[in-house]
Amino acid sequence: MIEEQALVIALRSDQALIEVQRQNACQSCDLSEGCGTGSLGRLLGYKKLALSIPNRHKLQVGDRIVIGMPDKYFHFAGFLVYLLPLLSLFLFGLVANYFFNGAESVIVLASLSGLVFGLMFSGRMAKNDFALKMKPQFIRQEFSPQVVEPRLKTSFKI
Repeated sequence: MIEEQALVIALRSDQALIEVQRQNACQSCDLSEGCGTGSLGRLLGYKKLALSIPNRHKLQVGDRIVIGMPDKYFHFAGFLVYLLPLLSLFLFGLVANYFFNGAESVIVLASLSGLVFGLMFSGRMAKNDFALKMKPQFIRQEFSPQVVEPRLKTSFKI
């Protein structure tokens, strides 16, 4: 289960609006100075993301919670976004090479068509049933220690 901390920022009927700080692994990596992903993360910044979840646990504004998503959906999303378009690019290029005997311009056009087809197909799959499974789920509420206000010193004379 992939977990992330969130903050409840508003309540709407039976929904809780939560805010998640978008992060990437580069914040704690030793190579973040020389890595392209770390540079891109610093350039784009770490923005906050607002999501809505069902309020079945009687959450209140200001509550800190942990939300999560099963690993299998996260891995399948990676396959959809990265691998499926790439596989369709190669498949369309191989089919064009077979049928058009190595005509380079036709293979390039077919490969680009395969990439576009893969992107469109993965986008359509993501919008259907898969998008509902990818919604974050409430896991637990984080209880932060209460801050105790210091008592004022008073002097009593007896």
